[in-house]
Amino acid sequence: MKIRALFLKALLFIFLLAGCASENGKQEVPFPEPVYFHQGNQHSSPKNVLIIATGNMSGVFFSLGQAMADIYEKYNGSASGTQVTNASFHNARLVSQKKAELGFATVDVIGLVEAQKSKGEKNQTPLRALTGLYSNYIHIITTEKSGIHSLEDLSGKRISVGSIESGTKLIAERTLQTAELTNKIQKYNLSFSQSADALRNGTIDAAFFVSGLPNPEIASIAKEMPIKLISVPEEIVNRLHDQYGYYSEIDIPSDTYHGQKENIQTFSVKNVLIANQDMSNKEAYELVKTLYAHLPELQEIHPAARNIKLSEAKNGIPLDFHPGAEKYFSEHGIFE
Repeated sequence: MKIRALFLKALLFIFLLAGCASENGKQEVPFPEPVYFHQGNQHSSPKNVLIIATGNMSGVFFSLGQAMADIYEKYNGSASGTQVTNASFHNARLVSQKKAELGFATVDVIGLVEAQKSKGEKNQTPLRALTGLYSNYIHIITTEKSGIHSLEDLSGKRISVGSIESGTKLIAERTLQTAELTNKIQKYNLSFSQSADALRNGTIDAAFFVSGLPNPEIASIAKEMPIKLISVPEEIVNRLHDQYGYYSEIDIPSDTYHGQKENIQTFSVKNVLIANQDMSNKEAYELVKTLYAHLPELQEIHPAARNIKLSEAKNGIPLDFHPGAEKYFSEHGIFE
């Protein structure tokens, strides 16, 4: 596992070196090329592999995606792997185009994708839900020396709002717009790992991370230097919920990160596992069945998986479920 992870990290580093500045001088991250992670030294072509589109290597999507790939290979007998991506929007596009069989996405991104593509009509897009997952927490991270103590203090600062095609970017921009800060900051499109490095070296003042708890990069920074988590006021959360409907007020519990002595008020958004409508009913059924049958193994990999609950699998998902998934849920008495 360590050797494979190091191999992927080296490939990702090469891709990130190819990044370029945008016309307005703000740093952007290029779309990663496909990175296929073959289990057990297999060398099957991508057509013979179950590929899970995940996210940045330093995020929870990636670590859980790897664990899921291992489980599907172990129990379903199929060669499985993960793809490093820019997360939700990118994953939705890859699954729609059948360049990945499964993908992680936040429900606000799926809601926006569906609205843009379906033009108000159901069943006009190829995406289908397999199951709801855990929720992501919105983190706004800064350093002790930044002078930032509140959301309002972001004005005039250099802020990473997340990678292009990520759910982090969508939420960050919606939050900034709601707080009337959009035109008052210097915006950078950085991945989690890039944001962490930029905070370390002082080239940005704060960064948005939309992630399960705990986020590995934030945990790493917190052990190296004093950081602050900025609260999102209840008024902002309520306005976001009223306008978009996918966000819920929640706290990041104290001691989630080193040096964090109190709960941090913020909000969350649910994640969903997506597939293409052309996946066979049998395969979709088996994938959902295997996920829940071996959920404890996922929960050992990352604490965020502890919030994946069968009883809540269909709650709050703005997407039609795949018939194979529907069959599994109906067998277990799970209805909306």
